[in-house]
Amino acid sequence: MRHPTRRFGVLLFAAVALACGGDREAADRPAQPPDEVLATHLAGLHASDLTTAARERGLVCQPPARERDQTHWICEARTPLTSYLFEFYGKVPGRLEYIRLVISQSGPPKLEHTGPWLGYLASLRYEGADAEAARTWIEAHLDGGGQTTIGTAKLKLSGDMSRLVTEIKAPGSEW
Repeated sequence: MRHPTRRFGVLLFAAVALACGGDREAADRPAQPPDEVLATHLAGLHASDLTTAARERGLVCQPPARERDQTHWICEARTPLTSYLFEFYGKVPGRLEYIRLVISQSGPPKLEHTGPWLGYLASLRYEGADAEAARTWIEAHLDGGGQTTIGTAKLKLSGDMSRLVTEIKAPGSEW
């Protein structure tokens, strides 16, 4: 037998829910478990690893800049025919949320300008990374672009070989 006070509490809750625009069925259902929590950063990556890789590939990195509650790193290089913009964001250097690489080419686009960078991005070591799957996916989507999830990261390719944009982000980040 239910306790009268408990039954009154349930009825009161249902009445308040209905009065506030809820429905009786929702008030009678048990609470559902919360949805899966999405990763808000790319665990395992650090800003110093990315800036080191950028410098090794000839890019010049600016000091990090604070933008609202994020830090923004920018590394870039330009030649007469190719420009590289490599940027990434995170709350702190060890909690990167978003990485973006834009490679723009003038004249006939050459894979030799994009290939090494795409290989590097595919090989990033974050939680759940799969370098072979990332490399295969990138190669298959160079012409048409697209997006996928590998491990705890969303990968996106857009543009074409004259202006290729590669993005990697944590699925639960603001980016």
